[in-house]
Amino acid sequence: MVGSPRLLPAGTRQRGTDRARCGGDGRPRRDGIWHLATKRGDIAARLVVNCAGNFGDRVEALAGRGGFTIRPRKGQFVVLDKTARRFMPTIVLPVPTARTKGIVLCPTAFGNVLVGPTAEDQDDREDASVDEATLKTLIAEGTRMVPALGDEPVTALYAGLRPASERSDYIIDADRGAGWITVAGIRSTGLTAALGIGEHVADLVGEHFRPLSPIAEPVVPRVANLAEHAPRDHERPGRGAIVCLCESVTRDEIEAALAGPLPAGDLGGLKRRTRATMGRCQGFNCLAAVTTLAEGRLARPLAVTRLGHDG
Repeated sequence: MVGSPRLLPAGTRQRGTDRARCGGDGRPRRDGIWHLATKRGDIAARLVVNCAGNFGDRVEALAGRGGFTIRPRKGQFVVLDKTARRFMPTIVLPVPTARTKGIVLCPTAFGNVLVGPTAEDQDDREDASVDEATLKTLIAEGTRMVPALGDEPVTALYAGLRPASERSDYIIDADRGAGWITVAGIRSTGLTAALGIGEHVADLVGEHFRPLSPIAEPVVPRVANLAEHAPRDHERPGRGAIVCLCESVTRDEIEAALAGPLPAGDLGGLKRRTRATMGRCQGFNCLAAVTTLAEGRLARPLAVTRLGHDG
């Protein structure tokens, strides 16, 4: 549960994820065993690692614990077209404040330019919507820093939520007597720190509980290169047909992402594995072909509505 995220037991096959809505029974720990009731059924464990992100404080309260409050911090982004890359040879960022690093201009590994994020505290733990006024502000700020970006088209808009707390640092703590490890308040830098945090938590398990057994036959899922600085599959002699023209994604890449020990479970996973539907047209030209290839192979089937949204 807390070992290296790059390794899986042989034969593991994960088809997407469902958020488990946990509910306590009033006495969640009995005789040194935690008992949690979820929509997937009852779970019993001697050790619980609370890494519930935006719901971390609620899971902590479920166990009769506390000490921190999660208030999600929304970050909205604008993704500029790949034509903007010629103006951005490096990362440009303002002087950071005590609360945020500010709006950053960043060339991406995929050839686009990223502008953002904002830092908006909110009560809603799942609302990652974007709004026009904020996005116009991002574009204006990016243009102020690099004027040439003002004429560049926007490819995509998105937002994410960071599980901010009232503390300035991560909340990582082991309680041996309670059989509980808290991993909470992991904000945006947590993506960079994820492997280190995982190793640290694994060390906590070994120090306070018992050493983790090594995986007998580890499987390392391999993902095709998606970055522009190295050869892509569409450059390979004999490669399959290109399905997504905007991002030069081949049929072979999509087929590989749908197979293997850890296949993509939904359209979001397929996007992250291949970048299909993430280019200039945002799936207008290729989503039908992607849907056909993925039919019957995703945990969450694709459904294209009149508005073109996947469901």
